[in-house]
Amino acid sequence: MKVVVVEDEILIREGLCELMRKMFPELVIAGVAGNGREGLSCIEKEQPDLVITDIKMPVMDGLEMLSGMQGKGLFPKVIVLTAYSEFSYAQQAVKLGVCDYIIKPVVVQEFVQTIRKVQNLYEQEKKKTPDTMGSLENIMSSILYGVSELDEKMETFLDSRYGIERDTPFIELLVYMGAGFENGRERKRRELDQVLKEKKMTYCMVDMEYDKVILVLLYGYPSRTEIERWYQNRILFQKRGKQEQDTSYGMLEAAGVSGIREGYQKLLPYMDWNIVLGDDVLISYPHIANVQTEICIYPVELENQMKIAICMGENGKIREITERFHRYFIGGQVFSPKEIKESYVRFQWAVLNIGKEVGSIDHKRIDQRKLLDSVMNAKTEKELKKTFDVLWEYRNVSDKEAESISLAVKKAQSMIHEFYTDGITLNEIADRLNLTQEYLGAQFHKEIGENFSTYIRNYRLAKAKELLIGTQLKQYEIAEKVGYTDAKYFARVFKECVGMSPAEYRKSNR
Repeated sequence: MKVVVVEDEILIREGLCELMRKMFPELVIAGVAGNGREGLSCIEKEQPDLVITDIKMPVMDGLEMLSGMQGKGLFPKVIVLTAYSEFSYAQQAVKLGVCDYIIKPVVVQEFVQTIRKVQNLYEQEKKKTPDTMGSLENIMSSILYGVSELDEKMETFLDSRYGIERDTPFIELLVYMGAGFENGRERKRRELDQVLKEKKMTYCMVDMEYDKVILVLLYGYPSRTEIERWYQNRILFQKRGKQEQDTSYGMLEAAGVSGIREGYQKLLPYMDWNIVLGDDVLISYPHIANVQTEICIYPVELENQMKIAICMGENGKIREITERFHRYFIGGQVFSPKEIKESYVRFQWAVLNIGKEVGSIDHKRIDQRKLLDSVMNAKTEKELKKTFDVLWEYRNVSDKEAESISLAVKKAQSMIHEFYTDGITLNEIADRLNLTQEYLGAQFHKEIGENFSTYIRNYRLAKAKELLIGTQLKQYEIAEKVGYTDAKYFARVFKECVGMSPAEYRKSNR
């Protein structure tokens, strides 16, 4: 594969190239560029198989470059580099046919996994490219994957073999299967074959594996209106009876073979509307583009309630607020799916941040890419709701970590948690455990990773953060509750460790 890297930060650009040379010697780095204009020129000249590009760049940004690239008939694989703050840009990039995206700062393991995923996709597409004109599915697959373009030879073959002319219209029936694609596609293909043959349709089916989609291409049909009415009555009625999980349907009419790829890329992002309308509704383009939406006001009050529940460790309340948050967007007013997803990301990032602040989330295990992916890639209500399952994975400390702590240190921790408000000392705990102060202190530092005084201070400050966010107690009252007799000393310690005063911390988390 030939690769072009477009990134305005020279250290990142050189770092990515060096990493690829080391990990993927089979890749050919055909060119590099520092902005979108240079990148577009390089891509046009080198005709790469893969483009790795930043979104925010001077002169011409990544989105403009991708649009210009496609305008010139260039469709390489694309990996986008993006920061969380550029969430909306990443969504637009997906609409431009981007294969994948990587959150900055780039993590080596994630980068390597993403390159391997694109390599696998590239190899799959090469296999799908017919060496000679073959089945209609092979031809359409190569066009959809951007491997082949409609030329005079292909036009002649399609006309003589299948009666398909350049301007023959196609209806694209998109069947999104989500997590059930891998195990369920053969069964779904058989079902579609049966109903399409009953209707005596002429068609072919293409598996869009990366998107977890079966795409049905109909041609030679009487009218779009008739097909749409039949499809809704036959397919969606059958779906309701079977109660399929995470399966949804879309429809678009493409003007000729050359418009099939563009039509698919246009329809796929609109499948997000299943989140709002339900997955038993046919997403029909262009009708779906005219849906009227309400103004989406982010539920700040629910976020504040969740912060308090996390601080107080109220698991039942956390589950209740999670459900209320989901219901706020689903089943009532019609909000834009883009705004719903942005709200989910904002809410879940707030939960992560407060969880890290009070120590209820193991931030070392957090996979931000996985969490953001789970929201951005959701196309049904069920998938979106399941993103909370990804979030809550980070609330539990593994059994292996817990087992690595000795009984004496566990007991010491337990005493700190019980008597931290009374100013308990290491010497007092050691006496109760019949151990020397020196031995317990050394063992505590070895197993926990910090000394006793640092641990008890951080534990008190964590409790103080919970009270600052979850209660209306005054500063001196909080100081007393967490074991500080001098409120001014408490405030000084808090600011030194947290970087802001207790009052500033309370204000920033309300």
